[in-house]
Amino acid sequence: MKIVKKLIVIFLLISLMLTLAACDTDKTTSAGETSAAPDITESNMSAEYKKAIDERRAEHEKTGEYKKITYALYTWTGRPVGLDRIQEAMNKILREKLCLEIELLALDFASYRQDIQLYLTNNNRQIDWYGGNVLGYTSCVNNGFCYDLDADNLLATYGPGIEELVPQKYQEACKYAGHLYGIPPIKDYAITATAIVIGKEYLDAIGYEYKEDEKQEVASSWEEIEAIYTQLHEKFPDKYVFAVADNHFGQGSVIDNLGNDWFGVLLDPTKDRKVVNLMESDEWMDMVKRMNRWNKMGFIPPDALTDKTSSSAKIKSGAYMSMLAQSKPGYKTQISGECGREMIVFRLGKDIIKSSGITSVITCLNRATSDPVAAVQLMNELYTDPELSTLLVWGEEGTDYVTDPDGHIHFPDGVDTRNAEWYHTMNWEMPNQYICPVWVGDSPDLGAKIMEFNAQAETSIALGFTFDNSAYTAEYAALQNIYDEYASQLLYGFLDPVSGTAEFNDKLKKAGLNRYIAEKQRQFDVWYVNNYGGK
Repeated sequence: MKIVKKLIVIFLLISLMLTLAACDTDKTTSAGETSAAPDITESNMSAEYKKAIDERRAEHEKTGEYKKITYALYTWTGRPVGLDRIQEAMNKILREKLCLEIELLALDFASYRQDIQLYLTNNNRQIDWYGGNVLGYTSCVNNGFCYDLDADNLLATYGPGIEELVPQKYQEACKYAGHLYGIPPIKDYAITATAIVIGKEYLDAIGYEYKEDEKQEVASSWEEIEAIYTQLHEKFPDKYVFAVADNHFGQGSVIDNLGNDWFGVLLDPTKDRKVVNLMESDEWMDMVKRMNRWNKMGFIPPDALTDKTSSSAKIKSGAYMSMLAQSKPGYKTQISGECGREMIVFRLGKDIIKSSGITSVITCLNRATSDPVAAVQLMNELYTDPELSTLLVWGEEGTDYVTDPDGHIHFPDGVDTRNAEWYHTMNWEMPNQYICPVWVGDSPDLGAKIMEFNAQAETSIALGFTFDNSAYTAEYAALQNIYDEYASQLLYGFLDPVSGTAEFNDKLKKAGLNRYIAEKQRQFDVWYVNNYGGK
C-alpha cells in the first residue's frame, strides 16, 4: 500500500503547519491537535509496552491461542458483507505486531443501543470497546459499564499515541467525576449546525439554481428550504420530502445539551451561563411549529414514529429526498456516499463546538474486559497505524478501492455503493480516519482542514463540563421516559405544538425537571468559577 506509506510524511507536515499556525492565533488550537502520531515500533515502544506483548507471545507459544479483543461498531445498514475478510486482513498485522486478534462486531445503529446494553448487562458476550455515545455516556458510567482509562496510568502507558493525538483539554472534556471513561476519535469536534441536504437530481428536476461555495455548501434559510420543499412535494408526489430523525437540536441548532441530556440547556452557549428548560424556549416552539406545518403539508410520512431506518438509508432507497444534518469540511462526499447519490448541502447555521462536541462520538472500554492492557494497545494501533486504520475505514486496496496517481482513492471497476463489500460510511466513528487515503472528491489535505475547522469554530463556554447526575438517576429515568413519549411526536409534527408542549412540560415538571435543572445549574456554576474565575 504505497499510498499509506506516504501518509505518515504528509501528516507530519500537517502537524508542523498546525503547530506554526497555533503560534499565530488566540483560538483553542495547539501543537497536539494533529491527526498523526508516530506508529509504535520495536525502536520506540516503552519497556512496559513491549513487556505486555512479550507476555502474550509467551502465552501464545504455550496454548496456540491469540488474545481476542472485540470492537463493537455500528453502521446504518448492519453487518457489511466484507467484514470477515477485513477482520482477517487486520489480524494478519495484529498477530505479528501485538500478538492478539481483533473481532469486529458490526451492528445496525437502529438496534445497537439495545443490543450492546443487553450484552453489557448480562455479560454473556465478549464486548471490549463499544460506542458509549449511542447508549448515553453518562448512563454507561452510572451503570458501571466503563473502565477508568486513567487507572494505573493505563492510557498513558499503553496508549501513548492516543495520548499524543487527543489533546489534554479534549481528554478533560471526556472525564466524568474526574475519571476518563472514554476517548473520542480524531474527527470534527466542531459542527456546522443546521444543514439540510437534498438530492441533486431532485433539485435539477425543479430547475432550482444554486451556487456552492469553497466548502461545497450553499448558504440558505429555513424559509428558503420550505419553498424548495413545496416545489419538491408538487414535483414528486410519490416520494417523501423530509426523512426525519431525532437530531433537530443536536445537529439542527447551536443549543448546548449540557450533560448529554435535554433537561437543562444553554440556548446561546458561547456566552450564556443560564441553564434553562429547552421545552419552554422560543427555539423549541419555532421548531415544533415548523415540523407540525411540514407534517400537514405532506413532507413527513405517517409512519415516521415507527420507521427507525436511518435518514440516509431512506434517501438511498429512493423514497425520500432530503434530511437534516450537521456539516463540516468534506461532508458533501460523506453524505453523498451514505445516500447513494450526489447530495447538495444547504448551510443554515454556524460553526460551533458544543460541550458535548468531544463526547458526541466516544469509545468506551467495558469495565468487565478481561485484559485492559491488550485492549488499550489494540486501540492505540488503530489510532496510529495507517495500514490498520485504512483497512478499518476503506477496506483492502484492489478489492474495496483503487488508488489514482494523485493519491485519491475510489471504487474499483464494477463496484459502487450498492454492491461494495466494505463501504460503511462511518469514518467519523473510526479511531483516526485522517491517517488514511482520501476519497476522490475530497481535498488531499482534508485532515488539515478538519483541524483548522475545529480550531476556528466558536466554542461553548461549557466545553469540558460534565454533569454528575448520579444522585438524580430516578429523576433522570422518569424524565427520559416522558421525553421518549412526547418529543418525537412533537418534533415529527404529529401533536399540536402548543397544547402538546404544554402537556409535555407539565409532566416533566411533575417528574422533577426543575430540581434536575437547578442541580445542573449549581454544578455548572461551580465548574465555571473553578475554570474561568469570578462569578
